[in-house]
Amino acid sequence: MRSPVSIPAALVLALLVAVPAAEAQTQQVPPTQQAPDRVAPAPLGPTPTDISAEVRRAQEAAAAGRAVEALDALDEAAIAIAERMPLTIRRATFVAEEPQGYGVFNPRDSTSFEIGQPLLVYAELAGQGWRRSGDIFRTDLVLDFELRRADGQSLVAQQAFNTIATASRRRNREFFLYVTYSFSGLEPGDYVVRTTVRDRAGNKQTAFDLSFAVRR
Repeated sequence: MRSPVSIPAALVLALLVAVPAAEAQTQQVPPTQQAPDRVAPAPLGPTPTDISAEVRRAQEAAAAGRAVEALDALDEAAIAIAERMPLTIRRATFVAEEPQGYGVFNPRDSTSFEIGQPLLVYAELAGQGWRRSGDIFRTDLVLDFELRRADGQSLVAQQAFNTIATASRRRNREFFLYVTYSFSGLEPGDYVVRTTVRDRAGNKQTAFDLSFAVRR
């Protein structure tokens, strides 16, 4: 399953496959700020999940040898925690090649890049929300980016360069982002790329910065 991509980056969510990135020409653009879209998530059940009750149910089921029931109860507790926590980046790093799945990636051993070399980014997301439509759970994510010099000067920024919507019969919690940034015209020096993730289903947002250097 593929995700449509607009400039300047290709992005993969969960187990989606990356598509080639378009180049972004650097230009002087004032940094922009945008509040998360105020979209209330649809209720996921008649009442909020009682985390402690689900943990007790898991303990009782495990003691009685009902392993699947125990796992289901723990999963419900984990989902309840995810819904209540802030949108969080658990890990973000440059990678040497396209990741093959959640946690299946090869970290890059350097944050120094040659002029014109693409930046491959892997990030694990936690705390995203879901909208429920019948027995389908939908995620709704929007990505922004900003490229800055190390001294904070903004070079280029793009809001909503990609919108990701997924539908599943499970509230999947193992999400990763795979972004390929290709910037042309960068002079040798130190830079920071900020990726902002806005979760419209859960009414949350977060951002992460990765520093890198461009060398001849």
